[in-house]
Amino acid sequence: MPTARHGDVRIHWLRAGDPAGEPVLLVMGLSGSHRDWHRHVPHLLDFDVILIDNRGTGLSSPVGGPLTMEDMVRDVVAVLDAAQVESAHVHGTSMGGMIAQQLALAHRDRVRSLVLSATTPGGMLSQPPWRLLLATAMRPIAGWQRTTAIVVPALYAEHTRKAAPERVKADVHIRLENATDPKTTLAQMAAIARHDTRERLYELAGLPVTVVHGDKDLLVPPSHGRALAEGIPGARFVLLEGAAHILTTDDEHGVARAVREHLEGGATREWSAA
Repeated sequence: MPTARHGDVRIHWLRAGDPAGEPVLLVMGLSGSHRDWHRHVPHLLDFDVILIDNRGTGLSSPVGGPLTMEDMVRDVVAVLDAAQVESAHVHGTSMGGMIAQQLALAHRDRVRSLVLSATTPGGMLSQPPWRLLLATAMRPIAGWQRTTAIVVPALYAEHTRKAAPERVKADVHIRLENATDPKTTLAQMAAIARHDTRERLYELAGLPVTVVHGDKDLLVPPSHGRALAEGIPGARFVLLEGAAHILTTDDEHGVARAVREHLEGGATREWSAA
């Protein structure tokens, strides 16, 4: 099992796709492991796909105390080193998109391009994500299955919940198997709360960037995605109509199209996928 190490930290990672293809690093969001990319990876099998378990998730080291975005960036760099990848295209979603921004700002030479989905430059939330906070606080007592009912409406579009409940059920099953420690979730939330790249986004000028967002995202409103794209000179903004926060479930093919256009260099400045 591939493991990247720095200090006492071990980060689990693995490869999928074509090892001769261009490297694409996928970084998941809050509480998720590499398994939460299960719908997206099949669309990228002609690339050298590198997946990681963020610290405290999957098979990586547990979180032993306070966690920062800088810590998670160091984890990603350790994986690139272990995989012997000098630079990669990086797709980060939600918290993973924040890690990806910080990675590109701190280690520009390791990033070929960025896809930032369902994420934010930070400093814009009008109120805390009460559903997630409540579910996290209740999880040790009520368990994953009961708290999931609180979280799902905040993450998935209504049409997905009603017309394709089996897709949501499959995602929830993976989350239940991940069984991420609530301490990890709370530590990641604290790191998210401190994330703010708004004053530095201009430094990413010249880097190919695509920002993808769902217009029904309740957790991270689409205004955050648009502000992120507007703050990065030359960035493309893709709005997926009818999609909420878990984009690869709500609009699997819309996300795949946006990412492949980005990776293949044929993207236009802005489009809306209906």
